[in-house]
Amino acid sequence: MTERKETPIGIVLFLTFIVLIDVVFLYYLGNIVMANGDFTTFLTVSQSNLLMWFDVLLVVLSLIIIPYGFLKRKIFARFFAMVFLVYLVIRILVYISMSGEKNIGYLFFALFILTLLYLFTTSVKNYFSNMTMAIIPVDVPKEYTYGLYTLYTELVHLKNEKNQIIYFFSKKTPKSGTPTTLPEGYHVEVSERSGMPYLKKDPSAFPTPS
Repeated sequence: MTERKETPIGIVLFLTFIVLIDVVFLYYLGNIVMANGDFTTFLTVSQSNLLMWFDVLLVVLSLIIIPYGFLKRKIFARFFAMVFLVYLVIRILVYISMSGEKNIGYLFFALFILTLLYLFTTSVKNYFSNMTMAIIPVDVPKEYTYGLYTLYTELVHLKNEKNQIIYFFSKKTPKSGTPTTLPEGYHVEVSERSGMPYLKKDPSAFPTPS
């Protein structure tokens, strides 16, 4: 069984922003190509076309890698998004210097910077660190009971300077001892005189050496 937390609203808004930016860029690029009136001009090898091809490649990759990687919580998608946003910051600065359009340019510059800073927030780091975790059921050993009695174990120090583990049953919580499970090689018998249960070794589990 797996447990996955829901995608935070901040991640959803981030992915929406990235997709919108990519769509706007592709629309802007399409208008430039249509304005030239000849699509073959876009296919010719030139410095401006090489830069435009790189832009298209990066945008297409961002449309694939970022949404998929973020939804799957792939850490590489976060680093790719950082590189992509740094590139957008550089491109918008170049656009401002070449076109002189400061209002729209600075607006996008601020949006790119804020979006980039968002990737360094603790919430985003936690989003990628809280990966899908498998929950493996574990059988926790329970204390052994026999009727109203609970089995306890204790390590005692003998007079011969040796330590020995003992087992005993008790109805009430004793002053010393820890509840335990039934050890292997033992079974429960009941004293005819006191009626209290006690452990006895199974002969087959502890064969006598010949």
